[in-house]
Amino acid sequence: MFAKTLAAMFAKATTRPALLFALLAGLLCAWPAVIGLTARAQQFKVQAAIEKNQVFVGESFVFQIQIEGSESPEKPDVSAIFDFTVQELGGQQNSSQSMTIINGQVNQVVKRGYIFSYRLTPKREGRLSIPSISVSADGKSMATRPIVIRATPPTESNDFKLRMSLSEKKAYVGQPVTLTTTWYVGKDVREFSFNVPALDDERFDVAGSDPVVDQNRRDRYVAIPLGNSQIIGEKGKGSLDGKEYVTVRFSRTLIPKQAGKIALPTATVTCQTLKGYSQNRGRGSNDFFGSDFFGMGRRAVYETAVVPSNRPAIQVLELPTAGRPAGFSGLVGKYKIAAQATPTEINVGDPITLTVKISGPPYLGNVRLPSLATQSRLDRDFKIPQERASGTLRRGAKVFTQTIRARHSEIARIPPIELSYFDTESGRYQRAETEAIPVSVASAKIVTARDAEGIAISGSIQTELESLEGGIAANYEDFDALQVQAWGPVAWLHSAAWASLIFLPPLTYGSLLAFVVFTRRRDSDPAQRLARQAFRALSKDLKAINVKGMDKGLSGEAAEQDAALLQALRQYLGDRLGLAPGALTFADVELRLAARGVDSELIRTLNNLFDRCEAGRYAGGTLGGQTGTETANQIREATEKLEQFLK
Repeated sequence: MFAKTLAAMFAKATTRPALLFALLAGLLCAWPAVIGLTARAQQFKVQAAIEKNQVFVGESFVFQIQIEGSESPEKPDVSAIFDFTVQELGGQQNSSQSMTIINGQVNQVVKRGYIFSYRLTPKREGRLSIPSISVSADGKSMATRPIVIRATPPTESNDFKLRMSLSEKKAYVGQPVTLTTTWYVGKDVREFSFNVPALDDERFDVAGSDPVVDQNRRDRYVAIPLGNSQIIGEKGKGSLDGKEYVTVRFSRTLIPKQAGKIALPTATVTCQTLKGYSQNRGRGSNDFFGSDFFGMGRRAVYETAVVPSNRPAIQVLELPTAGRPAGFSGLVGKYKIAAQATPTEINVGDPITLTVKISGPPYLGNVRLPSLATQSRLDRDFKIPQERASGTLRRGAKVFTQTIRARHSEIARIPPIELSYFDTESGRYQRAETEAIPVSVASAKIVTARDAEGIAISGSIQTELESLEGGIAANYEDFDALQVQAWGPVAWLHSAAWASLIFLPPLTYGSLLAFVVFTRRRDSDPAQRLARQAFRALSKDLKAINVKGMDKGLSGEAAEQDAALLQALRQYLGDRLGLAPGALTFADVELRLAARGVDSELIRTLNNLFDRCEAGRYAGGTLGGQTGTETANQIREATEKLEQFLK
């Protein structure tokens, strides 16, 4: 009926322009009411969600804070979650938009949302509480409801056992102790992850590094998920309680920070273990190819198993105060120190490269170069820089390189360098020192300007004046050669030399000032500077890796080259996106690349390259069947395309 009436009105209005104009204007104003377009205002809501409410102690699960009504909430404070270890998994938007038309009524629904995700791991058994978490967004605030989790203690079985062992049962504060974790596996597993609370215990400093991969036995090593990172474990075989197992073992160093008897908290490993096989049931099966595509008629069924460890204890003793030397730096164990210098024949003020090597316990990560400025005999005769060199680990020793300079020519040797430590065997403070190094120091020669220019001047300097024939009149010509020589600013402008002297200095100063301002603004943000230089640095790294010996069949270098490719790609992505590259994973950069409009196919290519390099490092330099040069070329091509998106 409405359509017929509207058509009749248009038919009459076509003969009268004024009426047609009024009709169109009225329809334009009434159009929202005609189509019935409505948009609902979304309320602000916050709720908590969990993956499961009954878990084993040490078993991780996902906890989410889901926000409706805002795409940019403030990061919530989860520090009140005491019963669980909390690992942040990041946040992401959860927005959608839809439109429905019912009986001519158009409804547009816009949902804005955000999700914060965490991985929680129960610390103890019993009824544990996830407290109420407050979330603020757009000037509004709301809290989640508390959630109760039931945590039951894991049980050990004959199929799996987990053991921790300490290298010492008694140690002093500051003494490195090796913690070794061994998983005994007697049944097929699909996925696994470790939870070792001792590595997050505030009573210890934790250090250590992955083992050096033996290129001839790469199948011995396995990447182990541990917290927010991965470590490298070694596979092997072992027996426990009369049964043979496949073993997975890794170690870390614990350095006690306080005295007392400390029992390490229970560690756990969570895995998916093969339970058996079930018959597929046609279309209801989850198999990708259907119920019986390969004619097998069954599929594997896995279940979750959580394996607890033992709880080794250590007695930690305080370091005695009696006899503690003034220069004691906290080293506990038995140490040796040696030094060498080059050159040993120098002039006063010439640089001398002093190399100091400290050896002793297996762990040397906490060893620092003794303060040379406090070595009175050394500081008296040599100029020592204020900065202390950071050492590098080389073949069971930590090596430091420092530059010193002789103050005078009467020096005959570099005196011994002392290192104080507490000897755990004798229970006393001891002092190790280097051998004195003979040197020959000559007086510095004073160099004059005449020496520097190589000019030899002898006798007197004489200048003869040549007399021109005709006397002084010979310097003049007739009146036709004379010109009016005007003087002043106007004349200066007509002279190229004077114009240059007038305008060149201010133009040069202005250009220099503009360049300095531009450079300071450009370099004021270090992250932007790294981002601009990231691709150039990557190209340089790839070239250096290739020059070092990629694809030349060098024995024992394949994994190093794969690790170098991974580090180069990780450094580039970190610098380009303003992230710390040290332990960067591709999950850290994937969302940022998508947010900046990078093509999904290119993101997938970069992910494959990242995984290939990571597999090459940890699984033995395979690079997915490609050579290192081929992978390096693909990294260069992919990052060239990425540069186009990130400009």
